[in-house]
Amino acid sequence: MENSSLPNDVCNNLTTTSTYGDNSNLYLAYIRDLALKIVYVIMGTVVILDNLFVIITFVLFIKITDKVSLLAIFYTLRNYFE
Repeated sequence: MENSSLPNDVCNNLTTTSTYGDNSNLYLAYIRDLALKIVYVIMGTVVILDNLFVIITFVLFIKITDKVSLLAIFYTLRNYFE
């Protein structure tokens, strides 16, 4: 008769939820959320730095073209009046 209760005990042990499993799932979810936040912060920082680099490049390009165009106008006028 003792052996007849064995399958019920095994079944009860398999179907009950343990508190360890619940806590580990919450901990893993927290780790996943934290990792995503870190990745998003890194990606945002890289995008902002990239955009600043592009803006600085355009500003420098505009300054260089202004100088070149002024020099071209100056040399053209100098050749015209010589």
